[in-house]
Amino acid sequence: MTNTANGEKGEPMELLLFVITCWLLLQLAFTVWNLSRMPKLGKPVQRQKWEQEYNFPNVHHQHGSKPLLSVLIPARNEERNIRECLESITACRTDSIELEILVINDHSEDATESEIRKVMAQDDRIRLFHGTTLPEGWLGKSYACHQLSLHARGEWWLFVDADVRLQPEALEAAMVTARAQRTGLISGFPRMETGSWLEHIVVPMMAFIIGYHLPIMMIRRSPRPVFLAVTGAWLMIHRDSYTRSGGHAHIYNHIVEDMELARAVKQAGDPVTLADVHRHTSARMYRNAAEVWEGYKKNIFAGTGRNPLLVFGVTIFYSLLFIFPLVMLLWSIATGQPVLAAWSGAAVVIGMVTKGIIDRFSGKSFWLGLLMPISAACLILILLDSWIASLNGKGYRWKGRTYG
Repeated sequence: MTNTANGEKGEPMELLLFVITCWLLLQLAFTVWNLSRMPKLGKPVQRQKWEQEYNFPNVHHQHGSKPLLSVLIPARNEERNIRECLESITACRTDSIELEILVINDHSEDATESEIRKVMAQDDRIRLFHGTTLPEGWLGKSYACHQLSLHARGEWWLFVDADVRLQPEALEAAMVTARAQRTGLISGFPRMETGSWLEHIVVPMMAFIIGYHLPIMMIRRSPRPVFLAVTGAWLMIHRDSYTRSGGHAHIYNHIVEDMELARAVKQAGDPVTLADVHRHTSARMYRNAAEVWEGYKKNIFAGTGRNPLLVFGVTIFYSLLFIFPLVMLLWSIATGQPVLAAWSGAAVVIGMVTKGIIDRFSGKSFWLGLLMPISAACLILILLDSWIASLNGKGYRWKGRTYG
């Protein structure tokens, strides 16, 4: 270790940075292996021994030999998104499937309905529904999805957010994977398009958290609900699994309704798969920094299970791994401590490279990894703000509604 005038202070810091660097190297190796375990949309998935066996008779489909896929889209104040979403769906190839598209206008206060009707005039596979009054205790998106489920006729139902865009092969690829799985739920994170500065910094962290922490193969292989990661932006579920899990009526008051639905599916004994869908789907969830902050603030504390200890743990863990090394690098350069600078620099670089690999896997630029310390800091601040909003009872505002 260092034998300088700063040695007494430098040696403990050098040891700590050495440990952090070793840990980051192990996480890098895990991340590369973990991402390689994610099944790709359009390829069959292998059934696991733990999955319940159900009898699936040879059903004569209502529309001949092709299975019917129902695409379900809840839309509230989606004037800027819904038309492009619908046009991307109607442009999908459907040589091997039949398709129905169900859209619910959930009390929109803009021109959402007008935009829907423009596409309806060109494609009779689209059906439009109007949301009824939100029952007491229900949250808006869950109720909209519940209402759509009452009208869906397909074997599989694909819930899609209005900001999602599909590539031409997306629906047929989804049905290949779905029919091989036979039942349960399949989800995947679309390629996230970003524009504003906070989008670039924060939005890719969703994929980072999964690739960095969650053993992806266990989502499919384990019946335990603790191994889960899904997104309501693109979520496909078999109609029987929806019924067995209780559907959105079972999770009517949960903010993170997608995760709760997936948990219910697993508890019902059906499989859940997190698939790589970014080549087939894309989305721009937010359009400015304010939307990014409020969108993540609404979900992130609920995503921890409203557990203050987990909030504290995430804050310490991310600060120690991704912010502290950068601070120490700048300090060691300023104070002339080359060994400390080397270890802290190594930790910074490894953290950036790991995020860059996950970003590249998700269809983003590898160089976004350079933002890792800033991304970690912003994520911590949003998490703390989300926790505080829950504590003080102010709740969260999103699309004109308040959530507790």
